[in-house]
Amino acid sequence: MMKKLGTFIMLVWTVTLAWAQNMADSTLTILDGMAVPLVEKLHVANTDFKDNWYIGLYGGAVSNFGSDASHAGFFQVMGPAAALTFGKEITPISGVRMQLNYTRNTGVTDNQFTGAFKDMIHDRFKWNSYALNIDYLLNFTNLILGFRENRKFHLQGIVGIGGSVSRNYTSGKYAAAQDIDNSHGAQLSNQDKYQNRQHSLINIRAGVAGTFMVARNWNVHIEAVENFLDNSYDSNPTTKNTWDGHLDVLVGVSYRFNNKGGKAPGFYYPRHDMTVYRQKLAEIDDIRDKTKKRQQELAEMTDTIDVEAHVIYTLIAFDEGETTVDRLQQTNIYTTALAWSRAPQSLIYITNSSGVDDKLFRKRVEAIGDILLERYEIPASRIQVCANESNIRPIGDYIVCIVND
Repeated sequence: MMKKLGTFIMLVWTVTLAWAQNMADSTLTILDGMAVPLVEKLHVANTDFKDNWYIGLYGGAVSNFGSDASHAGFFQVMGPAAALTFGKEITPISGVRMQLNYTRNTGVTDNQFTGAFKDMIHDRFKWNSYALNIDYLLNFTNLILGFRENRKFHLQGIVGIGGSVSRNYTSGKYAAAQDIDNSHGAQLSNQDKYQNRQHSLINIRAGVAGTFMVARNWNVHIEAVENFLDNSYDSNPTTKNTWDGHLDVLVGVSYRFNNKGGKAPGFYYPRHDMTVYRQKLAEIDDIRDKTKKRQQELAEMTDTIDVEAHVIYTLIAFDEGETTVDRLQQTNIYTTALAWSRAPQSLIYITNSSGVDDKLFRKRVEAIGDILLERYEIPASRIQVCANESNIRPIGDYIVCIVND
């Protein structure tokens, strides 16, 4: 049973993550080769599958409820608890985690003991349980107040399901209770209660958690989670209560791994102003018009013009190993195109800050060249590639576009 349950949990885990990642992708639209959020809608920057993972360690106490537990005080049915957590924040309002739990449980015997064993009525006994749970976490703080990066406190709701294994039942007052069956109408005949036997049960969970951000990668957590299990959890299934279970109150610390590229864990809101975006598109069209007009003027000129040579430098920076031009660096390409539109007789040299002509440099050159050719309509004859700047031998004005790692 536990093997099937484990397979089911892993399937739910995988499908949930894949679905959530696809949902994040659907919030983007492509305009003029640039990824921007849908108009007038908030957008969380899409994160990679490897982003926003964390691992945590918890410790605390467990208080049991179930058969005849009301005959003992709240603190009399308490024991130690611990948990190990591995999870992922999918969006600012949702996350999933796997949690491995240990609890030292306390139960209370019923009133069916008679004769020499009557002192065992409502006696407390102990047992261990181990659970593997998968939880869904809903961030009420971000849901109600709106997302804010690096908020210091979050209140979350928890719902989950898992599998629990119970074993090592021992009596507190009389060790002999392990050998006594207490089933109604069949005492001392069936070996089914308060025994050192194993129970494998489905575990349903619900609770709340508070998270305090204490450092870039470290969080402190306080959570209270109610766990509901079958009546046989305390090895006393003969009573009429439907559910046994336990309340886990845990305090823990978690470490959040850095996102892809070494970025701090979290989500980012590039709220692109569509008005500014349209203004940039208008400026691009204006550069195209000026370029065409200047080309026509040069074509009509028959005299040779002597001019003083000028050189203009622009820098295009890429993330490590990346070949995609991000939004910020597109502004630098725009600067390059604007400079060329004012002196279209110039050559644009794309060079490498390291002077190395390798496959990565060529792919980056291709990305820059595509923007210059397609968006700004600069003739291919005006664009030259020279991996090492010292090898540039221009005549007249020229523009150097440096690709920097």
